[in-house]
Amino acid sequence: MKKALFLLTFCCAALVASAQDFYVRSVGTAADGSYLVGVTVNVKKKLPTSAEDLVMRYAVEGVMFNGLTNASGMTSQKPLIKDPDVRQTKAAFFEAFNNEKAYQRYCSIVPQTLISMKNKKTKMIETTATVVVNKEELQHYLEESGVIKGFSSLW
Repeated sequence: MKKALFLLTFCCAALVASAQDFYVRSVGTAADGSYLVGVTVNVKKKLPTSAEDLVMRYAVEGVMFNGLTNASGMTSQKPLIKDPDVRQTKAAFFEAFNNEKAYQRYCSIVPQTLISMKNKKTKMIETTATVVVNKEELQHYLEESGVIKGFSSLW
């Protein structure tokens, strides 16, 4: 029993260690209908795609699923998708959304904020940037795609 528990714990730790960590936070105010998002992505070994692609993807993913934590007195924002099971129920939609890089339509990187550096101790590559995410357009797209319900469904 102890061996099985140890093996299960070791496998879970290995999966977590190889996964990408990302953090999103509100870093300021943007134009109406948009969020100014600070994104930090930690990747083991090498970047799977371009750094720009990576931060844009996780900025949009953070707005959709995690919401934004408050940083430096900024207000926190709730996620657009409140149902935790939607990643599994709409897996084909999100796979296509990421593979086609559709998230790029809803965000842009603030010039000269993209920084990538390697941490010598952890061997992780940390990429940070400030990204403007157009929340209104993204929300409209998710409503049209049937991922989330819009206000019209309430009537």
